[in-house]
Amino acid sequence: MNIDVDRVITLGNKEKYLVLSHVVSGGSDYYYIAQLDDNEKDIKDNYKIMIKSEKDGNEFLDEVVGEANLKVVLPLFVKVMV
Repeated sequence: MNIDVDRVITLGNKEKYLVLSHVVSGGSDYYYIAQLDDNEKDIKDNYKIMIKSEKDGNEFLDEVVGEANLKVVLPLFVKVMV
């Protein structure tokens, strides 16, 4: 799965997100995404950090959750977005 910045992706729950940024750290791909409105013209106030994972030969995006995990990953995006 190749996910590019500025590309619209659809998650399993059918919500559409714009990929704002991508970083690689520790051999893992992380994506900072923003939810789009129903018209896909504006960004809602809903942002997530996702990690790409693989299971049984399929690739997935899983949300990074937990304060400890976010404290490690979020600064990676601050460095590339400034």
